[in-house]
Amino acid sequence: MNHSKKVNISSQVHHLLTEEAGRLNLSRKDYIEAAVQFFSERQSNPTTYQPEETKKMLQEVIDRLFSYLVHQEKHLLKKLLEEATKARILGEVSANHLLTLRAQDDPSTFEQLQQQDQQYLAQRLRKMTNQRDHGHEQK
Repeated sequence: MNHSKKVNISSQVHHLLTEEAGRLNLSRKDYIEAAVQFFSERQSNPTTYQPEETKKMLQEVIDRLFSYLVHQEKHLLKKLLEEATKARILGEVSANHLLTLRAQDDPSTFEQLQQQDQQYLAQRLRKMTNQRDHGHEQK
């Protein structure tokens, strides 16, 4: 059960309260309760609160977050992409080998395929790395 309490404020503050509550389409009671809740949750002193400090702090946090994301993209995600690329290439090569070995019954075919693999893998990795690096330069 809520009991009403009275607080004395100056006429000037009462006028400001009425204007602000009206601008936000709130009752004076709702406006005051929201203001008290705001400062209570932030454990801030309403007489010394400076929103510019809060904006500055939030900007610093955002900057750190983006810095972290850029670091992740440059280091961790780049390596993951390279590994996924290698796995894809090896999958393609393996499927091709199975078809070739099945079609030919010559033991030297396997050695020839291994040599081709080395060349093919190196070529594909260079191509994909160049494409990725070129794509990052354009961003």
